[in-house]
Amino acid sequence: MKENPSTNGKIPARIKTRRDFLTYMLGTTITSVAIGYLFPKVSQSHEIDLETLCSLYPKNSRCQNYLPGSVALAKDDKKIEANTLLATAKPGIPIFVKGLPDRSVDYLIIQDGPQIAEYAINPICTHLGCTVEWNLEKNHFICPCHGSEYDSQGRVVHGPAKRSLPLITVVVKQNEVRLIDRKPAVDPR
Repeated sequence: MKENPSTNGKIPARIKTRRDFLTYMLGTTITSVAIGYLFPKVSQSHEIDLETLCSLYPKNSRCQNYLPGSVALAKDDKKIEANTLLATAKPGIPIFVKGLPDRSVDYLIIQDGPQIAEYAINPICTHLGCTVEWNLEKNHFICPCHGSEYDSQGRVVHGPAKRSLPLITVVVKQNEVRLIDRKPAVDPR
């Protein structure tokens, strides 16, 4: 090969750029393949199970006849029917329910209308984890351990607790009240 006198014996810029480009392409291809093997992505066509879908998006058309979560039970372990509950419940007074697999107790929230809120309160004090109870006289949840008080929506009224009570999701469908052990997408407080 004959040297180009204008390059002074160096590799012409055109060939160097092409070589750099090919090196770059080879490096990115190898890196992409390695990342694909190290961190496989779930394919877009993979569907989530119906329980998860209906828990996150209860108004999805595929969830029309599906009842997500666990059945809400009253103190006497009878299934709670939405219309029966709403006929006797008073807005602002939480209703004792159970039904989640961990046998926890929760409180349904009755809103004006009356209607059942899309969330329930998990009565575990955010201070040290004691179980709070609804006190009808004071119209608050009161912690028996250190005296923290929460309003009917689980917001802190009096410390030492600094955070509101945790929430779970509630779905009312086909006259059934269902509890889902997951925080609501949006905290309504």
